[in-house]
Amino acid sequence: MKPTGFSRGQLTSVEIEDHLVVKTLKLLVLGCEDRGRPLENLCRLNQEVRILPTSCDLEELHQLAKWCNLIFIGSERNRAYTIADEIWHLLRGKPIISLTEGLPIKELRDLYPLSKVSRCYVYPDIQTEKALFILSLDNTFSHSDAATLKGLLQGLGDSLLVGEELLESLHSCIEASQYVIIELLSLLGESSGHDRDLFEYVIGWVLYGTGLAAIKGLELPSQEPKKFPPEMRESLRRALKGSF
Repeated sequence: MKPTGFSRGQLTSVEIEDHLVVKTLKLLVLGCEDRGRPLENLCRLNQEVRILPTSCDLEELHQLAKWCNLIFIGSERNRAYTIADEIWHLLRGKPIISLTEGLPIKELRDLYPLSKVSRCYVYPDIQTEKALFILSLDNTFSHSDAATLKGLLQGLGDSLLVGEELLESLHSCIEASQYVIIELLSLLGESSGHDRDLFEYVIGWVLYGTGLAAIKGLELPSQEPKKFPPEMRESLRRALKGSF
């Protein structure tokens, strides 16, 4: 796999010369009520999918670990260790995509010494039809493994493969940005003078259109924005810098 940059409108993170043909897979999604909620949409694809809650029956977990050929694990950190103790020996040679926050690839290798391990963050991590999956793969993933995973996730939105250090850096920035956007929307709603639900609905469409344009590399609205007074811009800049 050769990491590359990407341009807006063509998010490409690895050079995959072959066409992305997604073969039928047996997928196990474990704990997506905690992390990776868009993975519920795998049921809409032409795949065999089983979804288990984090607090699942261990006997059922053992059977499905044997059955699957790729597993997504979205449990919290403490539960992730318990799950690994139960099924690590049943996942020989199988790709594992961990959505557990703060569990690095080095630890995943120790938890699943027979498997191919990777990490993933999902944005936005809500029940939505399309999302971006940012992944970092262990070096045991082959070119074919990466192509299969990328092809699968294209059915749910898009994917981006990066190194683990960049994965963490992006996650920190995106988390901070989400908090800032949510807080700004709340403040705008309070000061707009309009019905709160109406305002959130309309501004939601504005954000959706702006985001879609950015993803596809389209021009953003060209009208001249109102200029903030210098002192207001400086206050916003300081506040935003403090958030990161």
